[in-house]
Amino acid sequence: MFVMALVAAVLFFVYKAVLSDSESKRYVNVYNWYGVIPASVLKQFEKETGITLRYDLFDNNEVVEAKLFSGNSGYDVIFPSASPYVVRHIKTGIYQKINKELLPNLKHVDPQINEKMRLADPNLEYAIPYFWGTFGFIYVEEEVKKRLPNAPVDSYRMLFDPEVVSKFADCGVTLLDESVDIYPAVLTYLHKDPLSASLADLELAQQNLMKIRKYIKRFSSLRFINEIVAGDSCVAQAWSGDAQTAQEKAEEVGRNVHIKYVVPKEGGIIWIDCMVIPNGAPNVKEAHEFINFLLRPDISAKITNEVSVAIANRDSLAYVKDSIRHDPTIYPTGEVLDGLTLDKPQSLDYERLRTDYMRLFKAG
Repeated sequence: MFVMALVAAVLFFVYKAVLSDSESKRYVNVYNWYGVIPASVLKQFEKETGITLRYDLFDNNEVVEAKLFSGNSGYDVIFPSASPYVVRHIKTGIYQKINKELLPNLKHVDPQINEKMRLADPNLEYAIPYFWGTFGFIYVEEEVKKRLPNAPVDSYRMLFDPEVVSKFADCGVTLLDESVDIYPAVLTYLHKDPLSASLADLELAQQNLMKIRKYIKRFSSLRFINEIVAGDSCVAQAWSGDAQTAQEKAEEVGRNVHIKYVVPKEGGIIWIDCMVIPNGAPNVKEAHEFINFLLRPDISAKITNEVSVAIANRDSLAYVKDSIRHDPTIYPTGEVLDGLTLDKPQSLDYERLRTDYMRLFKAG
């Protein structure tokens, strides 16, 4: 009897120890874009906070949206693009409001980017701007000059003028994979308002796109950097920061080329990827800790220095490498930034038609 009691007591204390350990463990589940936060930063977060990070990756907003609309995603922090995605998500009520009292580092967010965010989140209650940049294109200087010495490399003609694009079909032209990235750019090229809600303008954009379809090698929001480094393409629609990443990779593999990024002279759109907490997030306190960690100026700068992408953290610039901080393709001058517009959310009918047009365009 004594032995049984002793065994029972031991088992009880083992159970309590396991239970206590289980209860003490903390987690945060994060869903983010590929390649934008270095592993060293994620490990630093775990080491400093004791929170275990479960980190999943995506390559386009539509995948994120499908997960969010299907019900409880299980994620605590997600990084969707501001427009039109965050706009739609706020309207449908799938985010919870940010508890700003838990985010002392919120004071570091760039007020100019914050103001542009108001188009998506008018009262800045649900989404915090983090990664941001411009839309444009990258090109391999040597390959372009070989085919068209006087190529209009400062213009969207490189992507959307059939006479120009046709010259690069043999070396590969790539467009991004989402309609929200392509159609405002085409409208800008056509000297139309990129935020136009006109179905006639949308039809005009579609007509122009169909003229260039046979010259487009592929659509990609993920692989285009590796493809341009490998020589599978020479012109690609891209986001700011991609040229620097591509150039570094080209040098690593010993490819002697010059990869350039351009904000087209016709004008541009600013993109912003935000941090949000979905309703039903299982670890809300830890979600705020993760967000607050990323908002630290030294952490934001560490990410920027690694991946050459601008972060909406005004006070991080003091820690950013000069070569990046003074690069206008990553941090545009104030005048250029003033002229950049966040894509405007459109009506549901417009979005549906644009999605249908994109499907037809990709199918050729």
